[in-house]
Amino acid sequence: MKAAAEHLLHLACTLYAPFRHSGRPNEPPRVIAIVSNTALGDTLLSTPVVASARASFPSARLLLVVHPRYQSLLTGLPGVDELLTYDGGYRQLLPTARALRKAKVDTVLLAHSNAPQDIALCVFSGAATLLKPVTRSPLRKFLSSQLPVHHGHIIETRCGLVRHLGGREITSRLLLPTRYHGEPPPGFVRLRPPVIGLQLGAANRYKMWPLGYFTDLAKRLLDSWPDATLVLTGSPAEKGLARTFLSHLRDPRIVDHCGAYQVEELPWLLRQLNVLVTNDTGPMHLAIALGTPTVSLFGMTSSRLIGPYQDPHLHIALQSPLEGAEAHLPKKRRSNRAMAAITVESVLAAVQQLLENRHAHPADH
Repeated sequence: MKAAAEHLLHLACTLYAPFRHSGRPNEPPRVIAIVSNTALGDTLLSTPVVASARASFPSARLLLVVHPRYQSLLTGLPGVDELLTYDGGYRQLLPTARALRKAKVDTVLLAHSNAPQDIALCVFSGAATLLKPVTRSPLRKFLSSQLPVHHGHIIETRCGLVRHLGGREITSRLLLPTRYHGEPPPGFVRLRPPVIGLQLGAANRYKMWPLGYFTDLAKRLLDSWPDATLVLTGSPAEKGLARTFLSHLRDPRIVDHCGAYQVEELPWLLRQLNVLVTNDTGPMHLAIALGTPTVSLFGMTSSRLIGPYQDPHLHIALQSPLEGAEAHLPKKRRSNRAMAAITVESVLAAVQQLLENRHAHPADH
């Protein structure tokens, strides 16, 4: 079924591609669409592309295409003239392409989107310039250029799209709407520092630090900082993790906020944390964007490629010595033994280091 759908999509692109607008590569883009419509973390990692495109091409109209789940979070993102949504599926492919055609997009930058629909979206949009980082997509021949392989941080890889257009004003900082740097909404919960967040879950098991390690860490944190508040964070799908955690450790200083907030409300909670101990997740990147210190844990995934890339004094990334140990296995068959190789002692030491410097955290000013 999947192969048949891809074949039809390839045929449709082949038939349509000759009727694309003729490009003018020697002129700056006039209307740019940046597509990053996957998970929260990857969407945030694409926001430097937005900021770099706006700074490099100030007169261009800029559209951002995100997953519908994150529309409320990213509404009002600086530099974006229009925010569109696309869930990445086949059903919304043509309606989204029509919206891009209506906007007269001449350049599409695929910062992060799922193949093969993403390149087909570009082709059907009628844009003259279609760019994506190195890909094995069966539709890659329809891209305007095959970009070189980049071995550095993923932010630099994606900003390479703007550089390829001739952009010279490049930033690597994550971007959020300016409202999240102001006062929280009236009535939003206020926590008394020091506050330590524990992000228990992740999208896949192989990215998750063992729950028993989190429990052990929490006990030691409460012993070392009796006046601290521990906050459990996570999505509604991760409520079960919080329940299991609390069945092993109940203490009035532990507050369960797992699944308590919509994605557009989560920044107000993360801003109040003095440290977030986190797996490789979307909330990790959201905390980084907010300037909240993090101790981030990486097993099979690489902190050098997708970990904290700004404000190094605020973040400590702990990389497992078993990085990539099960990379040959399908994601659903991978275990979290690489994550289990990160010791509780190393995480505790990292938290202590950041708490000792918490006066530098913007939320305390």
